[in-house]
Amino acid sequence: MQAIQSKLSVHAVTSYLGVFKEPRGLIRLFQIIFAILAFATACNGRSSTTLDYGGKDDAIVSSWSYPYRLSRSAIVFTNGTILGTLSTSNDPKSPAEFFLFTSVMAMLLGLTFTFIYVFLSPLYRNNDLFPTLDFFITFIWTIFWLAGSSAWAQGVTNIRSLTDFDNIRQRSGICPSSTVCPDGSVANYGNLIVSVLFGFLNFVLWLGSLWFVFKETRFFKSYTMQQPQVQAPVYPDIGSPTMHPQSYTQSPVVMT
Repeated sequence: MQAIQSKLSVHAVTSYLGVFKEPRGLIRLFQIIFAILAFATACNGRSSTTLDYGGKDDAIVSSWSYPYRLSRSAIVFTNGTILGTLSTSNDPKSPAEFFLFTSVMAMLLGLTFTFIYVFLSPLYRNNDLFPTLDFFITFIWTIFWLAGSSAWAQGVTNIRSLTDFDNIRQRSGICPSSTVCPDGSVANYGNLIVSVLFGFLNFVLWLGSLWFVFKETRFFKSYTMQQPQVQAPVYPDIGSPTMHPQSYTQSPVVMT
């Protein structure tokens, strides 16, 4: 009896995990992974730019990190004197926070729907409300990914322009030319650029999953049920024993 129960439980778990063999479940796993990569790289964009000033020991340094509030990122001289900030306007803080919100919520939504697919599969298939909510939430978050990635791409462009050597020279007030303040160490924008790529990749994943989620909704099922079923004509096999030759009988002619 225990062996039968164990086989049934293994069969149930296997059938539940079978959703990951479908595009609907497999794409959810990729959405979770790439959402984590998106917000991890966006948050890990800490870097700095250095300008040499006069002697070997003097330098002008400016550092920044998430949420990239460059209006509060100071330009500091070697002795600790604050020469200014990287920006007074056009702060990329809002795009960064919106992108992070979209990424974290996408991860949580992916985990939630994956849990429903695996542990509440009968309820998902028998209740039209769950597939409908799944479709509309997926549609909304597809738009969020497009808007968030586009805004964040512009935000990264602003970060690069506000933290380059020319802007720091201008805003420091003590560097009239590159001769006085030659270029020092260059900032690293690798994580920020990669986060933008992950953002648009997430948009593609969520856009692609719309079709597979839509196929589970009542809208798609009712549409397919209304389509006329065209049956192919069945031709009898000539060599089949079920075919019997037709017999023709001639009725007698009555002469009047």
